[in-house]
Amino acid sequence: MIYDDFIDYLEERELSKNTVECYKQGLKQFFERYSEFNKHNLIQFKKELLGKFSPKTVSIRITALNEYAKFLGKPEMRCSRIRVQKKFYLENVPNDEEYKILIDFLKEHNEKFYWLVRFLAGTGCRVSELVQFKKGDLKKGVVKLHSKGKERVIMIPRNLIEASKGFFSNKSENESLFTTPRFKEKTLTPRSINWYLKYFGKMAGVRKEVLHAHAFRHFFAIKMLKATNNDISLVSNYLGHSNIATTAIYTMRTFEEQENQLSNNMTW
Repeated sequence: MIYDDFIDYLEERELSKNTVECYKQGLKQFFERYSEFNKHNLIQFKKELLGKFSPKTVSIRITALNEYAKFLGKPEMRCSRIRVQKKFYLENVPNDEEYKILIDFLKEHNEKFYWLVRFLAGTGCRVSELVQFKKGDLKKGVVKLHSKGKERVIMIPRNLIEASKGFFSNKSENESLFTTPRFKEKTLTPRSINWYLKYFGKMAGVRKEVLHAHAFRHFFAIKMLKATNNDISLVSNYLGHSNIATTAIYTMRTFEEQENQLSNNMTW
């Protein structure tokens, strides 16, 4: 099938699992509504999406379909992407108080997720990377992964390793750190992690906008930049950014901080 060939094509290009999954989701949604892949149907699909999803989500879906058109050798079918206005502030990042409320709640009610959040916020890793952490990585203090033909090195702080040693003491060297509640040999998925974060966060009284795994990667970046006097090069290395400009966004203030700065300093 052409669809299966396209997925093979994406994987051969060594795109990340998340990117391949996003493209698959975009195609799946399209073919659930339309039997024929043509420009008219693509435009109709785009209009449909705009009425239901954010411009950013629509843009991702359109990119997937444009890649499919390119794969078919029909570039003339491609749709124009949605222009998403760049925001010059950070949003949906937990503040120090929210972070403390959440980890205090988790420490009392679910120790596994307490350590899961601590590792996300303490290493700056992506959730897709966290699920690959093994017990043996704690001894080395570093996790080495391969993605898109590159090696990704994630450092684990010594104090985090020492503090979590007791919790992970019963795991074997090759066992995943974060496994499902029912099956210790089955690793938690990024989707289930985000579901649990929303579930526990709601009970803890933390706003839902910050209850996703990637928010703690942002949290790490902001905290680390402050701790290193805005050493963007160092923090870029921790985050695994190939372009240092990507890290620069974390030097920006949150919308709330910008608003407070304006209100507090506007005296004329």
